[in-house]
Amino acid sequence: MTLGDEKRNSERIQVEVPIRTGQEQAVTRDVGWSGVYFLAKKTYREGEALDFALDLSYAIPGQSIKLHCHGEVTRVEQNGKRYGVAAKIHNFQYVQ
Repeated sequence: MTLGDEKRNSERIQVEVPIRTGQEQAVTRDVGWSGVYFLAKKTYREGEALDFALDLSYAIPGQSIKLHCHGEVTRVEQNGKRYGVAAKIHNFQYVQ
């Protein structure tokens, strides 16, 4: 991939964070202000609206910290027995 191919609007950090999408619990591979990539058991469709919650409790032990996000699936790829899902974050709300 060349620099011109990069579609992200912000830098991402590689971090495993619990993510809940509907009834599915998954884990992220990387997270940034404008998007997230996670590994899921079920597949998603490119362009599909996606509501999800990121559990950031590890950041401050003893406190429940979550971000409720609304976004859109931008890419889906087979990753072994799971699916790698890239999603753009349109907006989020901090929930404690």
